[in-house]
Amino acid sequence: MKDKTNNTGMNTPEGYFENFEDRMMLRIMEENLPESNGLRVPNTYFDSLEDRVVDRLEVNTEPKVIPLFSKRTLIYVSGIAASLLLLISLWGRSGEMSLDELSANEVEEYIENGGIDLSSYEVMALLAEDELSEINIPSEVISDEQLETYLLENFDETSLIE
Repeated sequence: MKDKTNNTGMNTPEGYFENFEDRMMLRIMEENLPESNGLRVPNTYFDSLEDRVVDRLEVNTEPKVIPLFSKRTLIYVSGIAASLLLLISLWGRSGEMSLDELSANEVEEYIENGGIDLSSYEVMALLAEDELSEINIPSEVISDEQLETYLLENFDETSLIE
């Protein structure tokens, strides 16, 4: 068999098809681009731009003052100080308080102010007979004249009858 070669007489330069696609895309893009970008600036725009920008800016002649202690810092510090004070006051106590450290006046004042709700009968029941005999009760706390004066001034006959 004989090799048939078709020779049409057309030849392509070497390397023609290697960058053909890139050249084609570049030509299509250039044809689709507009002649101008479409943005126009008025002729006197940049002449008055600086004046308009300065007018819009607020001129603040007073410098900003940053406080040395903010409220939040003050609250934190006072909370820490209160916690430390509570800790020291609780830690500083040495054990339990003994009865020897209490005076009779303090106990009496505590009972009189309602710290313990005891009647005189309940107190007498707690005391032994020997302790009861040692208690000196004044026999004449109020004189008869004072009692008579008080009754005459504060009571009327109708209240006694009822």
